[in-house]
Amino acid sequence: MEFSRREFLGLAAGSSAIGLASRWRRTSLWAGTRGAFREFALLDCGSACTIKESLAGYESALIGSGIPYRRISVLPASAVHDLIVPAAHLGDRSVLRQLKTCWHRGATLLFESGATFLEGGEFEVHRRVVESEFGIRLGAPRPLWGSPESRRQAPYLRYQWPASAMVRDFSRLIPVDCEGGENIAYFQELPVAAKRHAESGTLVFLGSPLGPHLLAGDREARIWFKAFCSSC
Repeated sequence: MEFSRREFLGLAAGSSAIGLASRWRRTSLWAGTRGAFREFALLDCGSACTIKESLAGYESALIGSGIPYRRISVLPASAVHDLIVPAAHLGDRSVLRQLKTCWHRGATLLFESGATFLEGGEFEVHRRVVESEFGIRLGAPRPLWGSPESRRQAPYLRYQWPASAMVRDFSRLIPVDCEGGENIAYFQELPVAAKRHAESGTLVFLGSPLGPHLLAGDREARIWFKAFCSSC
């Protein structure tokens, strides 16, 4: 069984009531961490953000964790130190080059691909520019609900860095191949996220959307994201 984008968002949001109900408690528990994180810039790509719930999920997790951030729609002329780009489908090479410049100047860049539900020509454009600017090769999007294992239990993505986390997913993923980098998450044995260093900067590339799970209050997703922020 393959889930559409609409069905995936509905499933991911199914636990959002629990997540929102516990938001005050999480904020109280993490209030003591304020000031322990550097400020992040959260980039709203507008129409190039294919899953708005992902953008909302990162914003919710930043607020809930007490992590300082500013939401931006245009990259500033000066390099941003820590930058999160949710669910981005960027066919504009110039924008990716700006992000690459920030990364090479020392930024920590979390780039979540928004091409999971794209097909045909749109996905091919995304694939080409990501490989050209980030050096990461992308496989074709594939459903998580296609293997014999998924018929017995819900699929999980296994994150290994910067913290171990098992995030239940209902959607599709994009396999990643990062020569010279480090795979940091897998579906079974298939790499779905990678980390690369360039000079003093770090790129973390996610081939499967994490943001909607953050919005739903998924505990494992939040653990991983907070660990990522702490590592910067």
